[in-house]
Amino acid sequence: MKIRLGFVSTALAIYNNTPSSTFTYKLFSQRPSEEALQHAIAVGRKNLNATMRILYYNAAHGIQLFRLSSSLIPLATHPDVDIDVAKEYREELQRLGAFAREHNMRLSMHPSQYTLLNGKDAVVAAAVRDLEYHAAILDGMGLGDEAIINIHVGGVYGDKTAAMQRLVDNFPLVPKHIQRRMTFENDDKTYTLEETAEVCRRMKRPLMLDLHHDWCNPSETSPLEMIPFIRESWDDIPIKIHVSSPRDEKDFRAHHDYIDPEQLIAFLRRCRELDVPQVDVMVEAKMKDLAALKLAEDLGKIRGVKRLDGAVLQW
Repeated sequence: MKIRLGFVSTALAIYNNTPSSTFTYKLFSQRPSEEALQHAIAVGRKNLNATMRILYYNAAHGIQLFRLSSSLIPLATHPDVDIDVAKEYREELQRLGAFAREHNMRLSMHPSQYTLLNGKDAVVAAAVRDLEYHAAILDGMGLGDEAIINIHVGGVYGDKTAAMQRLVDNFPLVPKHIQRRMTFENDDKTYTLEETAEVCRRMKRPLMLDLHHDWCNPSETSPLEMIPFIRESWDDIPIKIHVSSPRDEKDFRAHHDYIDPEQLIAFLRRCRELDVPQVDVMVEAKMKDLAALKLAEDLGKIRGVKRLDGAVLQW
């Protein structure tokens, strides 16, 4: 079984290189409209160039899994700005995608918790715009369906059953070319792994398991028992999961700097027993790339595990 580890948004080992430089609407509105638009576009270009540096770093360190920042293009979805991402950044996106494909890197995106498909009409409309923005980036890179856009089930709004049904009913509002990229993740307070699996089953979309979230908000069925369904939900795309560790007992939901591998090892061992061919593991830790490489080192010490590259292992 192949195991690939990745990290989120930015590489801490690269000095002074952020893919999330901002330009607020307040600052935008204080400038002449064309000047403000060009500045917003320039900030986006700077963020994409910073992302290119991160991909170079990943290739040099044997990291084949990476989640792109959702803040690459500031104000891209604001109705008064409305940047055409595919047009303005055509060359940058093509360059990023070509490099990712050349180095067998799987890229993904994760919109914020405010991207909800089961809220009021205005909330859903805003969510669809946000999903269109994320898809424009991945489509502009020329990436396949393995480059996913992951969101949570959404709010409860006083009636969890009705809220789950509203998500299923609203899903067709998302354009089909975006639907094919979408996955849904269990969260740490409301929708359990079993409940998330139910909406994934009904919408025929992959389930993104978050081990830490299940620890905070457990189902009666354990993640180990859910592996057959998780694998089936991803079809022929390698399954992808999220892993993080609690900061401490008091702040259990917050992420630690690094990963305690015990919970992940149990999951991976069961995947191996069930002949899962590959598991992609997104490390959600404060130390980002450094945490992913440290986890690879820790996993490489297990008897029978061979470290093939910086963050790629075989078990």
